[in-house]
Amino acid sequence: MEKDNDIVVFGKYANPVDANIIKGVLESNGITAGVMEDDYSNVMLMSPVRVMVMRRDLERAREVLESAPEVSDAQ
Repeated sequence: MEKDNDIVVFGKYANPVDANIIKGVLESNGITAGVMEDDYSNVMLMSPVRVMVMRRDLERAREVLESAPEVSDAQ
């Protein structure tokens, strides 16, 4: 049974830097987020880094990210 306070994967990213940028964008918009890495992800460079949010925030997180300006648009 799915619950609103379940923690779910928002997205998978190639490295911790990208994942933490996404986490920061979400948190600056009032969405609690976390980054999960496997212990060997940095060594093997094979495991994606996951950004996690609560199920109740998942749709809002998608909306926030879709409306965020691209990095190349930043000045």
